[in-house]
Amino acid sequence: MQYQVTEDEKRQAKIPHHLFNINVIITHLFISMIVLEIGQTWQLLLVPLISSTVIFYLFKRQQRSVKEDSWFVASHWFMAWRRGRVLLFSYAVALAMVGLYFLFNTLFPGGLSMNDFSTEGTQTALGEIITLRFAAVVIFVAVLITFMQTGIAVYDAGNGISNPNVAKFIPRDDSANAELPENPTGES
Repeated sequence: MQYQVTEDEKRQAKIPHHLFNINVIITHLFISMIVLEIGQTWQLLLVPLISSTVIFYLFKRQQRSVKEDSWFVASHWFMAWRRGRVLLFSYAVALAMVGLYFLFNTLFPGGLSMNDFSTEGTQTALGEIITLRFAAVVIFVAVLITFMQTGIAVYDAGNGISNPNVAKFIPRDDSANAELPENPTGES
C-alpha cells in the first residue's frame, strides 16, 4: 500500500533496512571470510553475536520509533526487526543442531567419527563436519531470504510503500500517513 509521505520520511524509512543489510554484509560475509582464512572455527561465534547485537538495536529503535516517528517510518523499523527475528531463529536452529551433535558425541563418543586412514590411526569427526555444514546452510538460507526482502523494502520505502499488515502490530490512528488510492489517475 502506498502512503502519503514526505521525502524526509522516505529517507528515515530506509535507515533500518540499510542497517540490516550492512549488518548482514559485514558479519556474514566479511567476518566469516576473515575467520575462515586466518582464524579458528570457534571464532565464527562472533558472527551471530555481533549480528544479534545489531538486531537488538533494531528492536529497541523500533520500540522508540513507534512513539516518536510517523506511522510509515515506524512500520519500516518494525519490518526490519521482523527480518532480524528470522535471523535470530536461524541462529537458534543452528545452535540446537550443534548442541544435539555434542550431546550425541558425549553420550556415544567416537560413534560419529571415521578413520581417516592415516599412519597415526587418527579419526575425523565426520558428525561435527556434517553438522556444522548443515547449520551453516540454515543460516545461509535465512541470510539470503532476508537480504533480498530488505533490498526490496529499501525500494518500497523510497516510493512511500509499506506493508498494510503492519497495522495489526502498530495500530494506525488519525495522525498516521494517509493511504493513497491504488490507481490515482483512474486509468486501467
